Amino acid sequence: EAFDNKHPDNDYFVKFNCPEFTSLCPMTGQPDFATIYISYVPDKKMVESKSLKLYLFSFRNHGDFHEDCINI
Repeated sequence: EAFDNKHPDNDYFVKFNCPEFTSLCPMTGQPDFATIYISYVPDKKMVESKSLKLYLFSFRNHGDFHEDCINI
């Protein structure tokens, strides 16, 4: 989900850290752990942090290397 940026004329960074990202290794089926850092300069909309967290946690049962998950 997203919400309106109250300051779209200002350039500033929004940063998210997800130190608990997990997917399932397609080779072993074991958890594949990663830390994901996201930073962006918002335009008219901003990413809602809870929605982003739920999206990232949805990969827990996804069978792919974490390196590939960031391109999905």
